Amino acid sequence: MTTQAEDLLGARVTGADGKVVGTVEQVFRDDVDGTPAWARVRAGKSGRFVPLGSSQVTADGLNVPFDSQKIMSGPEIDAGQHMSASQAEELSRYYGLTVPTQQPRGKLAEDSGEAAGPQQGTQAQAGQMPAGDQAGSDWMVRQEEQIQVGKEMLETGRVRLHKYVDVESIEQPVHLYREEFDIERIPISGDERVSGNISEGVQEIVLHEERAVLRKELVPVERVRLRTRQVQQDTTVRDEIRRERIEVEPDQQFASNRPGDVGGKGRR
Repeated sequence: MTTQAEDLLGARVTGADGKVVGTVEQVFRDDVDGTPAWARVRAGKSGRFVPLGSSQVTADGLNVPFDSQKIMSGPEIDAGQHMSASQAEELSRYYGLTVPTQQPRGKLAEDSGEAAGPQQGTQAQAGQMPAGDQAGSDWMVRQEEQIQVGKEMLETGRVRLHKYVDVESIEQPVHLYREEFDIERIPISGDERVSGNISEGVQEIVLHEERAVLRKELVPVERVRLRTRQVQQDTTVRDEIRRERIEVEPDQQFASNRPGDVGGKGRR
């Protein structure tokens, strides 16, 4: 896992069964080499841990080689800002990963003391006290909270395309013609002679007319699809952090006996 831990925050996590589990909300590094080792996945209101060493980062997010049911059934661990060795070992056993042998802390301290030599060992036993401090002086530690801003991907809504069929009445003018009959009578003058006998007769003509014929044809006119686009925006997150403050408060009884001392307070 060579990806930077910051790049994983907010990434979508998908299990081996193709189901989306949630998004990465926190990354924990290995205490030995500092590489990203575990990721806390936010799935609704719960959080679960997935191993990063066997996972794969793609354009769609983080693919974990364990199905979603396996991930969601994992142990509930309250790691805070740092994952202990016992917590990492518990997760490794659950996922069937190789659990490294942990060397006792006392043995590590003993080996480091032997390698450092008598002079360095004496300095370590003295607590690495800065030069000029008297032995037995007490230190007061001042602490403060620092805020870390992460990102998570949340579903804010869904949009779907629905194709309906509408019926629309149309009017299309068209020019038609039809045939009608007329009787044409031409008088015969007395000079003309028409031969023949008196008899009955029939003459028939066929009349025609045009009629509008409708034919429907299905024609594609447009392609429509849904796509997502990213809209960049800057926002400001607000919270409160606590910071310790150390002040010097001299005893007023002794301060009044010292000339030039007005009993002021020093701050840091």
